[in-house]
Amino acid sequence: MRRYIILIAAVMMMLSLGTNYAWSTFVPVLKMKYHLSTAQTQAIFGTSGLMFTIFAMIGGRLQDRIGPRVPAFFGGVIFGVSYILAGYSSGSYASLQTFIGVTGGMGVGLCYLCPLICMIKWFPHQKSLITGISVAAFAGSAIIINRVGEYLLSRHIDVLQIFKYMGFSFLPILAITSLLLRNPPSDPDLTPKQPHLKIRALFQDANFWGLLCVMFTGSCIGLMIIGNIKPYGLSLNLDVVIAGTAVSVIALFNVLGRLIWGWIGGLMEGKKVIVISLVSTTVVCLAAPFVVRDTFTFLFFAAVAGFNYASCLVIYAVEIARLYSPERMGSIYSILLIGNGLAGMIAPTTTGRIFDSTGSYLPAFFIFGFLSLIAIFLFWFLYQPKRLKNKTESSLYSEK
Repeated sequence: MRRYIILIAAVMMMLSLGTNYAWSTFVPVLKMKYHLSTAQTQAIFGTSGLMFTIFAMIGGRLQDRIGPRVPAFFGGVIFGVSYILAGYSSGSYASLQTFIGVTGGMGVGLCYLCPLICMIKWFPHQKSLITGISVAAFAGSAIIINRVGEYLLSRHIDVLQIFKYMGFSFLPILAITSLLLRNPPSDPDLTPKQPHLKIRALFQDANFWGLLCVMFTGSCIGLMIIGNIKPYGLSLNLDVVIAGTAVSVIALFNVLGRLIWGWIGGLMEGKKVIVISLVSTTVVCLAAPFVVRDTFTFLFFAAVAGFNYASCLVIYAVEIARLYSPERMGSIYSILLIGNGLAGMIAPTTTGRIFDSTGSYLPAFFIFGFLSLIAIFLFWFLYQPKRLKNKTESSLYSEK
């Protein structure tokens, strides 16, 4: 019974943490009312992703050493307070970058791996499914934020006031649910002592570089689209309601995709699933400038893009657990998230600058589409878990 209570608490946490995926909801009003440029709005989005990555490494290592409760609690408090302070700010680029980009991203990073790894430990025989449920809840947060945000914006509620509402809602939810997290009991006589992870050796492992390469390019495309989907729709002269609805569509299929990719990951070899997801991501990115023209193709594009991006935060987590063991997942997966953090900083901001200077998103689709195409071939040759497994196990760890 305890593990199901923890499962519910973890899902509630994830539903509160994924607000960044709904950022595009607020981009047009921030540009119009507070005079931010497209590049500035995407820099906030990207900085949040980068800080998420950095502090996920810290949170993951703390989780491995002292358990999930402490990093999840402090991360939740930081996250909630950040949105409250953003709501009381002037709405300037500097203030929003500080409270939403920097400290908001810090809070999410400290929290993120705690419920995910905790659930995997409580459900060791359903790693793919549990990972899918956890990250689906994280993505599902965007649906709630987008629908509520669009409703409040249509009622002329100021965007900063909406940030206050978000902060005051998330703070108690995250503080309470974090205190319910705990790892399952283990018998010290039956649980082998975990050797010390050698970070330098990890970066000498071709398997890890293969995963990092495709995590970066897949996340570039996904985050580029998520951060810009509403302004992209407006650039196609689509109705503002349609453009706003796309945020929910991409979030919905991000949720469904995480569940489906998690299920597929339990049926097929990890490398094959990753390649399938990469090919789909690349094709959609390169085809978008030629295909997306009207409401139907725009919403279809949003759905497929959300579904494809879902694979980045499900398949790789499961593959890390399989290759390096669930006990080391917090330390190793948090390092792999460097690819996601760098992608979040580089792709949306670059795309925003391209649009500010050219008035078109087409060059960005080509740039990141071709990068992803190259990554497919790199991954295929670098990632050889069967051939390199013995070398990996002997070189990555040392007794401490």
